[in-house]
Amino acid sequence: MPPGPGCLGHWGSLPPAAVAHRAQAGSSGEFFVRHVEASLERSALHVGRASAWHLPGLDDGASGSKVVACLASSTVLGIGLQRRRNWRQLSRLRRRALHGQASSAKGAGAPTRSSLLRLLGALPLPLSVRAAGNDLAAEADLRGRQAVVTGASKGIGRGIAVGLGECGATVYVTGRSREALESTAALITRAGGRGVAIPCDHKDDTQVSSAFKDIAQQTGGKLDILVNNAFQAPDPALDQKLSAGAKFFELPLSIWDDMHQVGLRSHYVSSYYAAPMLIESAATSGRRPLLCTTSSFGGVSYLFATAYGVGKAASDRLVRDLQVELGPLGIDCLSLWPGLVLTEKVQELYVKDPGRLDRITGGQDPNRVGETPILSGRVICRLAADEKFRRPPYVTPDGLTGRICIVAEAAHDMHLRDGGLPGSVANELYGGDRAPAPSIRSMGFLGPGPLRRALPEGAKFLTEPGGLLANEDLRLPLEFMSQGPPPSS
Repeated sequence: MPPGPGCLGHWGSLPPAAVAHRAQAGSSGEFFVRHVEASLERSALHVGRASAWHLPGLDDGASGSKVVACLASSTVLGIGLQRRRNWRQLSRLRRRALHGQASSAKGAGAPTRSSLLRLLGALPLPLSVRAAGNDLAAEADLRGRQAVVTGASKGIGRGIAVGLGECGATVYVTGRSREALESTAALITRAGGRGVAIPCDHKDDTQVSSAFKDIAQQTGGKLDILVNNAFQAPDPALDQKLSAGAKFFELPLSIWDDMHQVGLRSHYVSSYYAAPMLIESAATSGRRPLLCTTSSFGGVSYLFATAYGVGKAASDRLVRDLQVELGPLGIDCLSLWPGLVLTEKVQELYVKDPGRLDRITGGQDPNRVGETPILSGRVICRLAADEKFRRPPYVTPDGLTGRICIVAEAAHDMHLRDGGLPGSVANELYGGDRAPAPSIRSMGFLGPGPLRRALPEGAKFLTEPGGLLANEDLRLPLEFMSQGPPPSS
């Protein structure tokens, strides 16, 4: 049974279809391997016919061509990270390496583990996108800035709000539960900012309008940061159906309205009422305010339900179009994609359904591959404090998948940390200080998880720490992830 959306807070936090898709082809690892083989035919590098390879001793029931397909594709996962001037040179080097090794294999017998390692050594890795400079280690300073986080009573929204508080911002938090919002506001203040609870049901436009009027009165009509995060999670009965793999025609029609009303539509409505304040701040502060919308990999990969993917894709499109209209007025708009987020709901799975959690992580320790909600907040802090982080490589370049900031990757490249030091609010809520988890489209997640399960025993060493197929810097292109279900044959 595939993992259901309710286990990750507001659904925007599960692995991509290449990992969690309920593939008819079998396990998620098999889905990934078959998808890699299909994608090689369309690869810009044309690395050669991987199907011509046969690796006796590495089979163990799996095709050697699958192994080589995975290895070859792993060298091109960072294509989007390459500098344009190196494209042709790197393509030639990879082709020569592959064809050269293929020729020697035909003449000297089956390749061994050492020859496989030599092949990998001949394939140049993508250039690092991690920016250099001590300025990346400096804390973001948002003192004097005014922020709004919608849907901040728990989960990712609360983590974002507390992260903004760490940087000294005044944070107005919205949601239906006054008690929960006041708890979040108190945490923001304890973390170093100032939290203000603004109860509001984002289904009701009148309440949203009133909430932003209240905020405008308190801020002098200015706003520096808007985070659209409100989302309506499915009720338990519907969540169970989705976990069981229900198709769209087996679900109530109300799922469309429920998922988009508090989600896509509420993002539009909040942006509508916040726009005058953002514009005023841009005109008077000398800074470019930031509008963020939390989305997910579901914007490009099938996840859970048709209505969910449409909502996330539309949210990403909303951000790109808002940028067209608000950009010239001095405002930057971005989609934020969290990864596998350790929300309150995930914590329940440790006790109630560990098998479900194991399927989500590919058998990996959730504490290694999961990120806490505060990491999204710290990424937003850095984006808000320094405008240079609002462009590639921290944000995807303009295009059909443009203006997206993937939390795990941005945190990695910005040198941010997850969790908190002893005595901090972050430590109290989210545990000890640690490096951010790998991106769920990176080999750091896919290699030791679902891919390792699909590889033959003789190739599993490549997914061990330090191995090529465990490299966090190798990331699947978003185009690869949007190719749909695996081939049926």
